[in-house]
Amino acid sequence: MKSYRGKIFFLCFFLITLCLFLFLNIVIGPLIISFVAAYLINPLFEFLENKGIKRSFISFATLIILTVLSLLAIWIFLPILFEQLQGLIKLLPGFKTYLEGSLFPKIQGLIAELTGQKSYNVIHLYDLLPINVEKVSETLISRIGASTRFIASILIMVIFTPFFSYFLMRDFNKIHNKIFELVPIDIKPVFIEFIEEVDKKLRSVLRGQSIVILTLCVLYPSALLIAGLPTAIAVGVLTGCARLVPYMDILVGSFLCFFVLVTNSADGHLILTVSLAFLTVQCLDGLFITPRIMGRFSGLHPSLVILSVLCFGDWFGFYGILLAVPLAAVGKVSFTMIIKSYKESQFYKNGNNG
Repeated sequence: MKSYRGKIFFLCFFLITLCLFLFLNIVIGPLIISFVAAYLINPLFEFLENKGIKRSFISFATLIILTVLSLLAIWIFLPILFEQLQGLIKLLPGFKTYLEGSLFPKIQGLIAELTGQKSYNVIHLYDLLPINVEKVSETLISRIGASTRFIASILIMVIFTPFFSYFLMRDFNKIHNKIFELVPIDIKPVFIEFIEEVDKKLRSVLRGQSIVILTLCVLYPSALLIAGLPTAIAVGVLTGCARLVPYMDILVGSFLCFFVLVTNSADGHLILTVSLAFLTVQCLDGLFITPRIMGRFSGLHPSLVILSVLCFGDWFGFYGILLAVPLAAVGKVSFTMIIKSYKESQFYKNGNNG
Protein backbone atom coordinates (compact mmCIF):
# COMPACT_ATOMS: atom_id res chain seq x y z
CA MET A 1 0.00 0.00 0.00
CA LYS A 2 2.79 2.35 0.93
CA SER A 3 4.61 1.66 -2.34
CA TYR A 4 1.42 2.25 -4.36
CA ARG A 5 0.66 5.56 -2.60
CA GLY A 6 4.26 6.64 -3.07
CA LYS A 7 4.10 6.02 -6.80
CA ILE A 8 0.82 7.96 -7.07
CA PHE A 9 2.30 10.88 -5.11
CA PHE A 10 5.47 11.11 -7.22
CA LEU A 11 3.41 10.83 -10.43
CA CYS A 12 1.11 13.67 -9.29
CA PHE A 13 4.13 15.75 -8.24
CA PHE A 14 5.66 15.32 -11.71
CA LEU A 15 2.38 16.11 -13.53
CA ILE A 16 1.72 19.24 -11.46
CA THR A 17 5.27 20.49 -12.15
CA LEU A 18 4.83 19.84 -15.88
CA CYS A 19 1.45 21.63 -15.95
CA LEU A 20 2.87 24.65 -14.13
CA PHE A 21 5.71 24.79 -16.64
CA LEU A 22 3.26 24.75 -19.57
CA PHE A 23 0.65 27.16 -18.16
CA LEU A 24 3.19 29.69 -16.84
CA ASN A 25 5.03 29.80 -20.16
CA ILE A 26 4.76 33.59 -20.49
CA VAL A 27 6.67 34.21 -17.24
CA ILE A 28 8.77 31.04 -17.18
CA GLY A 29 11.95 32.98 -18.05
CA PRO A 30 11.82 35.35 -15.05
CA LEU A 31 10.74 32.45 -12.81
CA ILE A 32 13.69 30.31 -13.87
CA ILE A 33 16.20 33.14 -13.36
CA SER A 34 14.67 34.09 -10.01
CA PHE A 35 14.52 30.51 -8.74
CA VAL A 36 18.12 29.73 -9.75
CA ALA A 37 19.33 32.95 -8.09
CA ALA A 38 17.38 32.22 -4.89
CA TYR A 39 18.42 28.57 -4.89
CA LEU A 40 22.14 29.24 -5.30
CA ILE A 41 22.29 32.16 -2.88
CA ASN A 42 20.13 30.57 -0.15
CA PRO A 43 23.09 29.07 1.82
CA LEU A 44 24.60 32.58 2.12
CA PHE A 45 21.24 33.91 3.31
CA GLU A 46 21.03 31.20 5.97
CA PHE A 47 24.56 32.04 7.14
CA LEU A 48 23.71 35.76 7.46
CA GLU A 49 20.40 34.91 9.17
CA ASN A 50 22.31 32.95 11.80
CA LYS A 51 24.35 36.11 12.41
CA GLY A 52 21.15 37.95 13.36
CA ILE A 53 20.39 39.78 10.09
CA LYS A 54 16.76 39.70 8.96
CA ARG A 55 16.11 37.74 5.78
CA SER A 56 13.86 40.46 4.31
CA PHE A 57 16.68 43.01 4.66
CA ILE A 58 19.21 40.61 3.08
CA SER A 59 16.81 39.97 0.17
CA PHE A 60 16.18 43.67 -0.41
CA ALA A 61 19.90 44.56 -0.23
CA THR A 62 20.80 41.70 -2.60
CA LEU A 63 18.09 42.79 -5.04
CA ILE A 64 19.36 46.39 -5.02
CA ILE A 65 22.95 45.24 -5.66
CA LEU A 66 21.91 42.90 -8.49
CA THR A 67 19.69 45.61 -10.04
CA VAL A 68 22.52 48.17 -9.98
CA LEU A 69 24.96 45.68 -11.52
CA SER A 70 22.39 44.74 -14.20
CA LEU A 71 21.73 48.39 -15.07
CA LEU A 72 25.47 49.05 -15.33
CA ALA A 73 25.84 46.05 -17.62
CA ILE A 74 22.91 47.23 -19.78
CA TRP A 75 24.27 50.78 -19.95
CA ILE A 76 27.92 49.92 -20.64
CA PHE A 77 28.10 46.45 -22.14
CA LEU A 78 24.86 45.71 -24.01
CA PRO A 79 25.13 48.60 -26.55
CA ILE A 80 28.58 47.32 -27.57
CA LEU A 81 27.34 43.73 -27.79
CA PHE A 82 24.23 44.74 -29.76
CA GLU A 83 26.31 46.82 -32.19
CA GLN A 84 28.69 43.92 -32.78
CA LEU A 85 25.81 41.47 -33.25
CA GLN A 86 24.44 43.81 -35.94
CA GLY A 87 27.92 43.80 -37.48
CA LEU A 88 27.90 39.99 -37.56
CA ILE A 89 24.50 39.96 -39.27
CA LYS A 90 25.66 42.49 -41.88
CA LEU A 91 28.51 40.12 -42.81
CA LEU A 92 26.05 37.49 -44.12
CA PRO A 93 26.06 38.76 -47.75
CA GLY A 94 29.87 38.69 -47.78
CA PHE A 95 29.81 35.12 -46.49
CA LYS A 96 27.48 34.17 -49.35
CA THR A 97 29.94 35.70 -51.83
CA TYR A 98 32.77 33.67 -50.28
CA LEU A 99 30.75 30.44 -50.52
CA GLU A 100 29.79 31.00 -54.16
CA GLY A 101 33.07 32.45 -55.36
CA SER A 102 35.67 30.45 -53.42
CA LEU A 103 34.53 27.53 -51.24
CA PHE A 104 31.96 25.88 -53.54
CA PRO A 105 34.23 25.95 -56.65
CA LYS A 106 37.00 24.27 -54.62
CA ILE A 107 34.59 21.57 -53.43
CA GLN A 108 33.34 21.17 -57.00
CA GLY A 109 36.90 20.68 -58.25
CA LEU A 110 37.65 18.16 -55.50
CA ILE A 111 34.49 16.13 -56.25
CA ALA A 112 35.23 16.24 -59.99
CA GLU A 113 38.78 15.01 -59.34
CA LEU A 114 37.61 12.16 -57.10
CA THR A 115 34.59 11.03 -59.13
CA GLY A 116 35.37 12.19 -62.66
CA GLN A 117 31.93 13.90 -62.90
CA LYS A 118 33.05 17.29 -64.18
CA SER A 119 29.49 18.36 -64.93
CA TYR A 120 28.48 18.31 -61.25
CA ASN A 121 27.92 21.88 -60.03
CA VAL A 122 28.12 22.29 -56.26
CA ILE A 123 26.96 25.90 -56.46
CA HIS A 124 23.47 24.63 -57.33
CA LEU A 125 23.28 23.24 -53.79
CA TYR A 126 23.12 26.80 -52.55
CA ASP A 127 20.00 27.40 -54.65
CA LEU A 128 18.25 24.62 -52.72
CA LEU A 129 18.43 26.66 -49.52
CA PRO A 130 15.15 28.59 -49.06
CA ILE A 131 17.09 31.63 -47.85
CA ASN A 132 17.81 35.01 -49.38
CA VAL A 133 20.85 36.04 -47.36
CA GLU A 134 20.56 39.76 -48.08
CA LYS A 135 16.91 39.83 -47.01
CA VAL A 136 17.65 37.69 -43.95
CA SER A 137 20.37 40.06 -42.72
CA GLU A 138 18.18 43.14 -43.27
CA THR A 139 15.17 41.46 -41.65
CA LEU A 140 17.13 40.31 -38.59
CA ILE A 141 18.54 43.79 -37.99
CA SER A 142 15.15 45.48 -38.30
CA ARG A 143 13.14 42.89 -36.34
CA ILE A 144 15.47 42.60 -33.37
CA GLY A 145 14.31 46.03 -32.25
CA ALA A 146 10.85 46.10 -33.85
CA SER A 147 9.40 42.72 -32.91
CA THR A 148 6.44 43.18 -30.55
CA ARG A 149 6.95 39.73 -29.05
CA PHE A 150 10.65 40.40 -28.52
CA ILE A 151 9.98 43.75 -26.81
CA ALA A 152 7.20 42.21 -24.69
CA SER A 153 9.45 39.35 -23.57
CA ILE A 154 12.22 41.80 -22.63
CA LEU A 155 9.77 43.98 -20.66
CA ILE A 156 8.35 40.94 -18.86
CA MET A 157 11.89 39.80 -18.04
CA VAL A 158 12.95 43.24 -16.75
CA ILE A 159 9.77 43.87 -14.73
CA PHE A 160 9.05 40.45 -13.24
CA THR A 161 12.55 39.09 -12.58
CA PRO A 162 13.35 41.51 -9.70
CA PHE A 163 9.81 41.04 -8.33
CA PHE A 164 10.02 37.23 -8.34
CA SER A 165 13.63 37.28 -7.13
CA TYR A 166 12.82 39.32 -4.03
CA PHE A 167 9.92 37.13 -2.88
CA LEU A 168 11.66 33.85 -3.72
CA MET A 169 14.82 34.90 -1.87
CA ARG A 170 12.81 36.16 1.10
CA ASP A 171 10.43 33.18 1.36
CA PHE A 172 12.59 30.36 -0.04
CA ASN A 173 12.66 28.35 3.20
CA LYS A 174 8.94 28.94 3.83
CA ILE A 175 8.04 27.64 0.35
CA HIS A 176 10.37 24.67 0.92
CA ASN A 177 8.69 23.83 4.25
CA LYS A 178 5.15 24.24 2.85
CA ILE A 179 5.90 21.76 0.06
CA PHE A 180 7.28 19.24 2.58
CA GLU A 181 4.13 19.58 4.71
CA LEU A 182 2.04 18.31 1.77
CA VAL A 183 4.00 15.06 1.51
CA PRO A 184 2.21 12.02 3.05
CA ILE A 185 3.87 11.11 6.34
CA ASP A 186 4.57 7.47 5.46
CA ILE A 187 6.56 8.33 2.31
CA LYS A 188 8.16 11.52 3.68
CA PRO A 189 11.53 9.81 4.49
CA VAL A 190 11.86 8.60 0.88
CA PHE A 191 10.84 12.02 -0.47
CA ILE A 192 13.32 13.82 1.81
CA GLU A 193 16.11 11.46 0.73
CA PHE A 194 15.24 12.11 -2.92
CA ILE A 195 15.13 15.91 -2.49
CA GLU A 196 18.42 15.96 -0.56
CA GLU A 197 20.18 13.95 -3.28
CA VAL A 198 18.71 16.17 -6.00
CA ASP A 199 19.70 19.28 -4.04
CA LYS A 200 23.28 18.09 -3.64
CA LYS A 201 23.67 17.15 -7.31
CA LEU A 202 21.78 20.15 -8.68
CA ARG A 203 23.62 22.72 -6.58
CA SER A 204 27.03 21.34 -7.53
CA VAL A 205 26.16 21.10 -11.24
CA LEU A 206 24.67 24.61 -11.42
CA ARG A 207 27.57 26.19 -9.57
CA GLY A 208 30.19 24.40 -11.62
CA GLN A 209 28.46 25.08 -14.93
CA SER A 210 27.84 28.75 -14.08
CA ILE A 211 31.44 29.38 -13.06
CA VAL A 212 32.80 27.70 -16.21
CA ILE A 213 30.46 29.65 -18.53
CA LEU A 214 31.15 33.01 -16.83
CA THR A 215 34.90 32.37 -16.96
CA LEU A 216 34.77 31.52 -20.67
CA CYS A 217 32.55 34.55 -21.37
CA VAL A 218 35.43 36.67 -20.07
CA LEU A 219 38.35 34.72 -21.57
CA TYR A 220 37.02 34.31 -25.13
CA PRO A 221 36.24 38.01 -25.78
CA SER A 222 39.49 39.09 -24.11
CA ALA A 223 41.65 36.70 -26.14
CA LEU A 224 39.91 37.46 -29.46
CA LEU A 225 40.03 41.20 -28.77
CA ILE A 226 43.79 41.02 -28.16
CA ALA A 227 44.14 38.98 -31.37
CA GLY A 228 42.39 41.77 -33.29
CA LEU A 229 39.28 39.90 -34.46
CA PRO A 230 36.47 42.23 -35.63
CA THR A 231 33.30 41.88 -33.49
CA ALA A 232 35.44 40.01 -30.93
CA ILE A 233 33.12 40.75 -27.98
CA ALA A 234 30.00 39.37 -29.70
CA VAL A 235 31.85 36.30 -30.97
CA GLY A 236 33.46 35.67 -27.58
CA VAL A 237 30.25 36.04 -25.56
CA LEU A 238 28.26 33.81 -27.93
CA THR A 239 31.05 31.22 -27.81
CA GLY A 240 31.19 31.29 -24.00
CA CYS A 241 27.39 30.97 -23.67
CA ALA A 242 27.45 28.02 -26.08
CA ARG A 243 29.32 26.11 -23.36
CA LEU A 244 25.90 25.48 -21.83
CA VAL A 245 26.15 22.38 -24.04
CA PRO A 246 29.49 20.55 -23.56
CA TYR A 247 31.94 21.08 -26.46
CA MET A 248 29.43 23.31 -28.29
CA ASP A 249 31.68 26.32 -27.64
CA ILE A 250 34.36 24.72 -29.85
CA LEU A 251 31.93 24.32 -32.77
CA VAL A 252 30.24 27.72 -32.36
CA GLY A 253 33.51 29.57 -31.76
CA SER A 254 35.28 27.92 -34.70
CA PHE A 255 32.41 28.69 -37.08
CA LEU A 256 32.01 32.31 -35.92
CA CYS A 257 35.75 33.00 -36.15
CA PHE A 258 35.87 31.42 -39.63
CA PHE A 259 32.77 33.42 -40.63
CA VAL A 260 34.25 36.76 -39.50
CA LEU A 261 37.70 36.07 -40.96
CA VAL A 262 36.54 35.10 -44.46
CA THR A 263 34.00 37.94 -44.71
CA ASN A 264 36.67 40.46 -43.73
CA SER A 265 39.25 38.99 -46.15
CA ALA A 266 41.66 38.48 -43.26
CA ASP A 267 45.36 38.10 -43.97
CA GLY A 268 47.53 35.22 -42.76
CA HIS A 269 48.76 37.12 -39.70
CA LEU A 270 45.23 37.76 -38.36
CA ILE A 271 44.18 34.16 -39.05
CA LEU A 272 47.23 32.92 -37.13
CA THR A 273 46.73 35.23 -34.13
CA VAL A 274 43.00 34.44 -33.87
CA SER A 275 43.71 30.70 -34.12
CA LEU A 276 46.35 30.96 -31.39
CA ALA A 277 44.00 32.99 -29.17
CA PHE A 278 41.19 30.46 -29.59
CA LEU A 279 43.52 27.50 -28.96
CA THR A 280 44.98 29.21 -25.88
CA VAL A 281 41.54 29.53 -24.29
CA GLN A 282 40.79 25.91 -25.21
CA CYS A 283 44.03 24.77 -23.55
CA LEU A 284 43.30 26.80 -20.41
CA ASP A 285 39.79 25.34 -20.31
CA GLY A 286 40.88 21.75 -20.89
CA LEU A 287 43.89 21.78 -18.55
CA PHE A 288 42.79 24.07 -15.70
CA ILE A 289 39.28 25.56 -15.76
CA THR A 290 37.01 22.55 -16.33
CA PRO A 291 39.12 19.96 -14.40
CA ARG A 292 39.52 22.24 -11.38
CA ILE A 293 35.95 23.55 -11.26
CA MET A 294 33.99 20.48 -12.37
CA GLY A 295 36.34 18.29 -10.34
CA ARG A 296 35.40 20.28 -7.28
CA PHE A 297 31.71 20.42 -8.20
CA SER A 298 30.70 16.91 -9.24
CA GLY A 299 29.22 17.21 -12.71
CA LEU A 300 27.32 15.10 -15.20
CA HIS A 301 28.70 13.05 -18.05
CA PRO A 302 28.91 15.22 -21.21
CA SER A 303 26.93 12.70 -23.28
CA LEU A 304 24.04 12.85 -20.78
CA VAL A 305 24.03 16.67 -20.94
CA ILE A 306 24.09 16.70 -24.76
CA LEU A 307 21.23 14.18 -24.92
CA SER A 308 19.21 16.21 -22.40
CA VAL A 309 19.74 19.46 -24.30
CA LEU A 310 18.61 17.85 -27.57
CA CYS A 311 15.52 16.24 -26.03
CA PHE A 312 14.32 19.09 -23.80
CA GLY A 313 15.19 21.66 -26.48
CA ASP A 314 12.99 19.79 -28.94
CA TRP A 315 10.12 19.49 -26.44
CA PHE A 316 10.18 22.93 -24.77
CA GLY A 317 12.27 25.13 -27.07
CA PHE A 318 14.67 27.72 -25.60
CA TYR A 319 13.57 27.20 -21.99
CA GLY A 320 14.03 23.47 -22.45
CA ILE A 321 17.67 24.13 -23.32
CA LEU A 322 18.07 26.29 -20.20
CA LEU A 323 16.51 23.62 -17.99
CA ALA A 324 18.27 20.67 -19.63
CA VAL A 325 21.22 20.48 -17.22
CA PRO A 326 19.15 20.77 -14.00
CA LEU A 327 16.62 18.26 -15.32
CA ALA A 328 19.44 15.90 -16.29
CA ALA A 329 20.72 16.10 -12.70
CA VAL A 330 17.24 15.32 -11.36
CA GLY A 331 16.89 12.46 -13.84
CA LYS A 332 20.22 10.96 -12.82
CA VAL A 333 19.29 11.02 -9.13
CA SER A 334 15.84 9.56 -9.91
CA PHE A 335 17.33 6.76 -11.99
CA THR A 336 19.90 5.96 -9.27
CA MET A 337 17.19 5.76 -6.60
CA ILE A 338 14.95 3.59 -8.84
CA ILE A 339 17.82 1.14 -9.41
CA LYS A 340 18.55 1.11 -5.66
CA SER A 341 14.87 0.47 -4.86
CA TYR A 342 14.70 -2.27 -7.49
CA LYS A 343 17.74 -4.09 -6.05
CA GLU A 344 16.18 -3.94 -2.57
CA SER A 345 12.83 -5.31 -3.81
CA GLN A 346 11.63 -8.89 -3.32
CA PHE A 347 11.21 -9.23 -7.08
CA TYR A 348 14.97 -8.76 -7.59
CA LYS A 349 16.03 -10.83 -4.56
CA ASN A 350 13.67 -13.73 -5.31
CA GLY A 351 14.82 -13.74 -8.91
CA ASN A 352 18.45 -14.06 -7.84
CA ASN A 353 17.62 -16.73 -5.29
CA GLY A 354 15.65 -18.70 -7.86
